[in-house]
Amino acid sequence: MSKMLETKNLAKKYKDFTALNNVSITVEKGDVYGLIGKNGAGKTTFFKLVMGLSPKTSGNIEIDNSSSLNKARSKIGFMIGLSFFPYLNPHESIEYYRRVKGIKDKKETERVLKLAGLYEVKKPFKSFSLGMKQRLGIANALLGNPHIVILDEPVNGLDPQGITDIRKIIREVNKKENTTFIISSHILSELDLVATKFGFINHGVLLKEISYKELHQQTSKSLIIEVDNFDKAINILETKLKIKDYEKGKNNEIILNEYLTEPDKVSRLLMENDLKLYTIKKQETTLEEYFFKLVGSGNNDWVY
Repeated sequence: MSKMLETKNLAKKYKDFTALNNVSITVEKGDVYGLIGKNGAGKTTFFKLVMGLSPKTSGNIEIDNSSSLNKARSKIGFMIGLSFFPYLNPHESIEYYRRVKGIKDKKETERVLKLAGLYEVKKPFKSFSLGMKQRLGIANALLGNPHIVILDEPVNGLDPQGITDIRKIIREVNKKENTTFIISSHILSELDLVATKFGFINHGVLLKEISYKELHQQTSKSLIIEVDNFDKAINILETKLKIKDYEKGKNNEIILNEYLTEPDKVSRLLMENDLKLYTIKKQETTLEEYFFKLVGSGNNDWVY
């Protein structure tokens, strides 16, 4: 696959403060790249450097293998904040930006508004819900069929329906146009549903890059078992199946790290020994748990 964005040792310093410290990432054509980090981790700073909205202190940026960085940046659509005139409706807003961006094809306005589900909307931006505002921001980012689309916190503050709407747009454009997306989000469970690759950043340092497939191969899995008698169940599992790798969870649940592919064998054994089996289910480490393990901190450090 061809590289759409590659940074090498990218850094940004403000006097004595290092906002971004030697960040090297690679985004391939067609990726939905999830950039994960707490508030202040350096995500927005990274986006601004890539877009040329802020000068880098050091390092290199290469976009779409182009020798001209400024020319390559013209192929990027982005949503970093929302800047629309409050009195303009969606059609007027996108038409304004179409002209500003020098896009001659007037059909582009209709195309992106339909993608965002705003084509029939006539009311002004000031009366929009947050979800509608975010969708208009994405419509603007998609103008001109950019090769890369950068979305900074596109679902922040949205209700479940709004989040679903944004996810649908990203998936549709990525699938139909093979458009590359780079997305930051605090809602990690949602990012896990759309991203093909992840970059974990903390205090301006990129901790890890990993594909969706690699991530879910590495994350630990367990069987969660709830029975009426914890001690009796453990005694049976240790004696009959020689199980050693387990923990005691909340409400006397058994967290079993063995026999993950044979839950039927475990459940049958327990019931044959007169135990009441209330629940047996597989559990995988979440993206959020994986992030906290990387940064070595608890959930109370996360800023929503």
